[in-house]
Amino acid sequence: MSAVDTLIDSPEMSRIHAIIEWVDNAWFIRDLSKNGVWLNNERISANSLYRLTLADHICFADQKNISFVVENLDEPRDALIPYAEATQDNEQAKAPIYLEHYHFLPSEKAPEIIVFYDIAEKSWFCENFAEATISKISDGELLQFSHSMWQLIKGANISEKETVAINGKTEQKPTFIFNISQDEELTELTLQNDTDSISCDIRSHHYLTALLARYRSHDCHKSLPEHLQGWRTIEQLTKDIGLSESHVNIQIHRARKQLADKLQALGLYAPLLIERRKGQVRFAATDYKIFKGQTLEVDSTQLAGIS
Repeated sequence: MSAVDTLIDSPEMSRIHAIIEWVDNAWFIRDLSKNGVWLNNERISANSLYRLTLADHICFADQKNISFVVENLDEPRDALIPYAEATQDNEQAKAPIYLEHYHFLPSEKAPEIIVFYDIAEKSWFCENFAEATISKISDGELLQFSHSMWQLIKGANISEKETVAINGKTEQKPTFIFNISQDEELTELTLQNDTDSISCDIRSHHYLTALLARYRSHDCHKSLPEHLQGWRTIEQLTKDIGLSESHVNIQIHRARKQLADKLQALGLYAPLLIERRKGQVRFAATDYKIFKGQTLEVDSTQLAGIS
């Protein structure tokens, strides 16, 4: 039955028996049925809101075997829900995956798909890691990984906010500061804005990101339009960095995820650090500096006048 999020298979249940909804920062239940809803052993009035509290007991159609206990009152979130019930011959039912911003699934070490949120598009996307294909995913859409089917359920109130953009201060664009060692073996990244300085430590994927920033600065020197600056083929990137395409893709996603993690901790949100289009990638930010050793190699604020 596509009209409901949760199907209870019983002849006593109405087509849409009840609604549990998030109103004014709290959960409420509303009876829409013919056979009634009981809250803590008392039948509630039809079409009226009743606020739920922890340990409340909900019973549908006065059937004691169709009952539930309120165990969590967290605000609604977007999630991936196991699509099929576990069987006796199958593994136990899997827990939902509550979506934050960036997910390697089933794991970072062996990703089959990557699910991520694009702030600019205000949408979830899924990348098939083996095929390097990216597609937008909508509410109710099915995804497959680790021999299991999962369904995207958008619980956040889209008219008010998105799950990953709660109180997001998207107007505060950080400056990306790369510090590359003289031998180019180590690269450190720091994010700075008017009030904060966030260390992203030394990571191998920072060198890839810095290389993409260099590409962008070179195109800026050539006075290419902004929308054309920095785009390079995956083939060129793998050649210049000396890694396989698979390893390059992993590093791109690790760079994106680390940035999202760091900014979310401060309530800041930014577009994806590395943009992709068919067969090409580029460094997305416009405010960056690159130091090699103690020497300032690139300052995008100075390049702005060139383009």
